[in-house]
Amino acid sequence: SNTSNAYQHVALICAGVVLLTFVVSTITNNYSQVDKLWSITPFVYAWVAIVDTRTRLMAILATIWGLRLTYNFARRGGYSWPPWAGDEDYRWEFIRKGQFLTILKEPIPWTIFNFSFISLYQNLLLLLIASPSLVAYTVAKECPSSFHQLNAMDGLAAMLFLAAVIVET
Repeated sequence: SNTSNAYQHVALICAGVVLLTFVVSTITNNYSQVDKLWSITPFVYAWVAIVDTRTRLMAILATIWGLRLTYNFARRGGYSWPPWAGDEDYRWEFIRKGQFLTILKEPIPWTIFNFSFISLYQNLLLLLIASPSLVAYTVAKECPSSFHQLNAMDGLAAMLFLAAVIVET
């Protein structure tokens, strides 16, 4: 199969982001590192999957969505300098104090939770958000060239998507 390249790149990026968020959150004791990347990583994955006009359109739309979310997060004080500083989501402290599961008060279970849920699971969700781009990438690589041209459904989907972004804004 010819499709492994984008999948490999996306998997490596995701693994790097998982490790980065885990290490930074562990060092800083601020477990909201994934929150800062929530609006950015999906469109990065979409750009990795560009092979034709459709996947380019999908990456552009994902970027518009991501920039809107990033702007809203930034204007509410979600980003600061240095990037690992800033407010932590109050829920992590609640969970870290054992108010959800008492075992999470202990350092080793908390570290396992941080890696498996906060860093890994949430970043896998972000990868799944971009999965339609990977499906379109696979179709573009594996199907006859007649599927590569944009059509009325692509236009309708793009217009509905943009309308949803405008309504959400």
